[in-house]
Amino acid sequence: MKSHAKSIVLLFFLFFSLIVPSRASAQAAVQTPVQTAAQALAQEKPGGRQAPDALQVFTELLKPYGNLNDYTVKIHAKVAMPTIRIPDFSAVLYFKKPDRFHVETRSFAPIPRNSGVFNPFQFDPAKNRIAYERTERLNGTVMDVFRVEPLESKSLIRFYHVRVGGNPQRIMQVESLSVKGTKGQVKLTYRNVEQGLEKWPMPEKIQIHLTFPEGANNADAAFFSARDNPVSSGMRRLEDVSGEGDIVISYSEWRINSGLDDRLFKKPASLPPE
Repeated sequence: MKSHAKSIVLLFFLFFSLIVPSRASAQAAVQTPVQTAAQALAQEKPGGRQAPDALQVFTELLKPYGNLNDYTVKIHAKVAMPTIRIPDFSAVLYFKKPDRFHVETRSFAPIPRNSGVFNPFQFDPAKNRIAYERTERLNGTVMDVFRVEPLESKSLIRFYHVRVGGNPQRIMQVESLSVKGTKGQVKLTYRNVEQGLEKWPMPEKIQIHLTFPEGANNADAAFFSARDNPVSSGMRRLEDVSGEGDIVISYSEWRINSGLDDRLFKKPASLPPE
């Protein structure tokens, strides 16, 4: 009789164990989906879409320029700098892959070398550390924001925030912080430049807003392309600039892959021919 009673108790205990999990198991059953969801959310951007792969995004941004070796373009700039007056100026800008440029002008032409000179290879993933940060809406356009840090130890820029958007995707806006403390904001608009059967998305206008450190001579005067400026004496005026300033550059008469001679980028800047 006692043996039969013990058997009934044992069966009841086993049955109860099967249908009522332990406290630890119950917590694991609850936590696992929550943790999984949290991990998934960490990989998603607003709207429930998967966060973009930074390497893939910037590799795709380079593709339209894969066969671009050099360009020549006329620029016209309007400058509004605090404490000094700089007249509007025109210049001819020469660029050769990967990062060489040359300026020819009859005027003092302060061109920020990291924003006024369009270099489609500037944010090459092989030369920068790139990470996705967030997605936001700017002026009605959804843009992915990436932090870009140049790997070059001598870079004048600590980091960029690069906003990518549009269809097809383009770099729409760039903010930068220089090693010396100058902040830059660059907004770009594009046009398709066609030559024969080929075309490239090139800038039509670039709007640059600069914020210089206060209370000291501008340590970022070298931020401008003095070495390629035939009228470089005006650079002394930039050392006294503080506060905020704007440069608007318009581009016209693009010529791409004309086979620019390497010697052009080794000689001092000169006046354009009449």
